[in-house]
Amino acid sequence: MNDFLTIEQLMQKLENYPKDMLVLLDGYEGGLDAILDTASINVEFDSSKPWYYGPFEENVQSNKKAIKLISTRAKLWLKHSIS
Repeated sequence: MNDFLTIEQLMQKLENYPKDMLVLLDGYEGGLDAILDTASINVEFDSSKPWYYGPFEENVQSNKKAIKLISTRAKLWLKHSIS
């Protein structure tokens, strides 16, 4: 798991860019999503998952903390799933 960025490493990389630039993520099947928010979550790592799933899963019983970036697509999904 040592190849994944930490907050400190990400901040160092972001310091090289203008402060007003957008931060985007890959979209589900194409395009790009904007980051709208962050959340602190507990996760577990599972490298045996199929390649199309992320290797991390939220797990409230885990002691491993991570920051989750909440994208426009995630916000829309949450809005429609609660309605």
